[in-house]
Amino acid sequence: MLDVALVSLIQDMSEKAGVEGTIQYWLRVGENLARRMGKEAYMGWPSFNVALREGRTAFSIEGEVTALTDLAITDVDGDVVGYIYALRECVFNPTITRIRYSVGEVPEADRLVAEEYNNSIQDTAVCNFCVIHQKFREEVAKNITVAGQQLECLQLADRGFTGETKIASDSLKKIGINEEYVRSLLRNYACVYAIIMHGARLRGEEEEA
Repeated sequence: MLDVALVSLIQDMSEKAGVEGTIQYWLRVGENLARRMGKEAYMGWPSFNVALREGRTAFSIEGEVTALTDLAITDVDGDVVGYIYALRECVFNPTITRIRYSVGEVPEADRLVAEEYNNSIQDTAVCNFCVIHQKFREEVAKNITVAGQQLECLQLADRGFTGETKIASDSLKKIGINEEYVRSLLRNYACVYAIIMHGARLRGEEEEA
């Protein structure tokens, strides 16, 4: 039940450091956790996806992540430079459930932090914990190479514990993936993101240009 104390922590941070201060704190938490995970290197996408399935990569720390290998992301030459990945359940979902049952409601600061993050950083948060998740993935990707290439993580879509959703339309256009298809994934997954090779010349970007 110690995680229920997060109710007080979130509200207290918001009151003392402000919403912006809370966001900066969660960003540091995500960044520091990613740094502690260390470096990883893989020969190719098959070996990375196997490591993910077996829980041997930093991305596995969030829970059950599925590599949607039918959604390969290709560059302008048709080479595979990444894939779509989906998190079955947010690692914070049990915490939020316990908070709602024991305390009665998630603190107002949760909504305020998410709204400020969406307005000032990127419009992809359904709760304040998304700040940690998304920063963690961004930083972890920088510590991993596939076929010698550094990775990059793009948040695509997520579903909150009350059913609200966020869809990152610009990121979907960038990688050339249909928005409605990704939206349908949220029926079975809590979070959807892309992992791609950093600096890849993506088809979606070329079409927009």
